[in-house]
Amino acid sequence: MQGGEPARPPSAAAAAVTPWTALTPEEQRLLAPMRDQWQQLTPMQQQRLKRRAERWQTLTPDQQQHVQQRLARFAAMTPEQRQLARERFQEFQRLPPEEKERMREVVRRYRALPPDEKRLLREQFEAGKAPPQQP
Repeated sequence: MQGGEPARPPSAAAAAVTPWTALTPEEQRLLAPMRDQWQQLTPMQQQRLKRRAERWQTLTPDQQQHVQQRLARFAAMTPEQRQLARERFQEFQRLPPEEKERMREVVRRYRALPPDEKRLLREQFEAGKAPPQQP
């Protein structure tokens, strides 16, 4: 601090990483799928996860189960897969609302398909063949 300037609080990015042991027992329970990766997360990522844990109590049991499944899936990904998931999420966030809704509808239709049809679509996609577009 020079010239009598007031000290500024550190930014979230400059803050230290929070040790796992500094989390409350409830935060540890909720964030358990991320325990092995916790120390590698940036302070900003840790804070974001802690905020989500705080909102946990407002979710319905079905919503809680969905979040737990997604977090466990994310924790099981390789660093490269996680980065790709982040990039795809950011791309989706930049879409206009109408396009987001169209994509959500496509996902809803895909999830409603029988397993054999899903497998066929995945095989076509992996082979570079686009399935017929539906209006």
